[in-house]
Amino acid sequence: MSLFEHWRLKRKGLACGRSRRTMSCSKWREMLEKDQRVRGFLFFLFTALSIACGTWSHAHPTYAVALLTVVLSVGIFIPMRIGLPELFQSNSKLALVLVAILINLFVSKAVYLWSMHQPGAEFHALYFYVPTALAPLLTTSLLGAFPGLFTVFASSLFSAVLINQSIPLLVNNLVSGFVGVYMTQRVRRRRDIIQAGMAVGVVSLVCAMAFGYVGETESDVLIEQGAWSVILGFLTGVLVNAILPFMEELFCVNTDFTWLELSDLNHPLLRRLASEAPGTYHHSLMVANLAEAAAQTVGANFSLCRVMAYFHDVGKLVNPQYFAENIDGAENPHDRLSPSLSALVIVSHVKDGMELAQRYHLKRPILDGIEQHHGDSLVYYFYQRALRTVEDFKAGVRILGASEKDVPRFDESQFHYPGPKPQSREAGILMLADIVESASRSLERPTAQRIEQMVRELVWRKLASHQLDECHLTLQELHSIEESLSFTLKTMLHSRLRYPQKEPDDAEALRLQPSTAGTPLLSGFAPPVADGSSTDQDARSTITAEH
Repeated sequence: MSLFEHWRLKRKGLACGRSRRTMSCSKWREMLEKDQRVRGFLFFLFTALSIACGTWSHAHPTYAVALLTVVLSVGIFIPMRIGLPELFQSNSKLALVLVAILINLFVSKAVYLWSMHQPGAEFHALYFYVPTALAPLLTTSLLGAFPGLFTVFASSLFSAVLINQSIPLLVNNLVSGFVGVYMTQRVRRRRDIIQAGMAVGVVSLVCAMAFGYVGETESDVLIEQGAWSVILGFLTGVLVNAILPFMEELFCVNTDFTWLELSDLNHPLLRRLASEAPGTYHHSLMVANLAEAAAQTVGANFSLCRVMAYFHDVGKLVNPQYFAENIDGAENPHDRLSPSLSALVIVSHVKDGMELAQRYHLKRPILDGIEQHHGDSLVYYFYQRALRTVEDFKAGVRILGASEKDVPRFDESQFHYPGPKPQSREAGILMLADIVESASRSLERPTAQRIEQMVRELVWRKLASHQLDECHLTLQELHSIEESLSFTLKTMLHSRLRYPQKEPDDAEALRLQPSTAGTPLLSGFAPPVADGSSTDQDARSTITAEH
């Protein structure tokens, strides 16, 4: 809508002065992310800085170092283009990997040059004083295992050529890097990176001892090398922990640490949800349990699924009283609204949630979960109400003999969510967990067979309506998700044991008699009336055990 059109509607009272907050994804940012010229500049800058690192206090001629660096750069970029096309085509991720390798190179070169000036350095294998696994630990924590393995090969080759030309340094880099990737591929806590650094230090110690015995190094030198290997491994983990948050913000990368921090229920938006829409808050917690368990069965990011489930319905904060879980026995406000207006209120919680999420600066995957967890599905209940309304009008028109033109029309698109459909596996899992948890509230007797049948029908209904076409979930994964949702839901809706009330003996019955003032001696029981029956029908009800 143009500014003039918006001003004209405001003059007529058909629009307000406020504008809805929208996602700002500018064209220049998209260009920087995919432009080949930017990618070429990154390659050139990386090669130039690598040459600067190689010529730093180096005995070999500058042109020889430059030639070797150019050959190595071309050599590592080709396998990246073939084996990691997603990484190669994303300039931000590519820049992250190159920056991590450069940090590893310059830190290692600085430590190497410092160790050369220490007393007795000519008798020591100085390559065991170099932090070898800095780049692999950093890349694996941010991007995953396969970019981490690529970083191991790239940083090992560059270190062996530009720092110290030695086979032991190359072997130590490769082995310790592989161990670092293995230990860091599924980190859940910050201290896991410290443990990965310690594992790298132990591996470097083993390498130092092995090469020391082969080279007949003196025992005191071996002990010193081993101690420094462990210390450098620990310091590598500390350094990665220190720069990891900065790298996350700089390159807009989300890790499991990000989702663990956002899963704190003390987040201001979740606290608002708990106080203003408690029914929706409880629904979100249940959806989080279902989605997390389902994501674990298919190898999806379960931490992300849990956080997406926490925030997926925050848009209901705008009008919480219009959603069933928050009505709590009060008058249903939809009884006073037309079906199309009710559908508009229901559908608007997606846009309202997007606006709230942007206001609270939530991450992009969480916004995707809010936007996609209903896809473009139909608000079926109010759509059926609208159809019945139209049929009633048609019947009235036929009785009164009026024209068919008097029958009100409605647009079916008003009863559809705006979409888009789920674009990731996590968003697809969230959609299924949300619809399953909502439907489970209508089960009168939630037996295992009924729960399994309900989950099966809901999952395959979403599949048949093409809501899961774009989220890359296979049929086998959908079957696993269905089983997980059924199992988790059965544990959540388990039946409770009912214990019979203990019949009071004579002494207890006497103690329960009303006092002379006419009030019961034990709270919770009412005095019997003259005919011997109790006025409180709940006094003899069975006691339900809380599990």
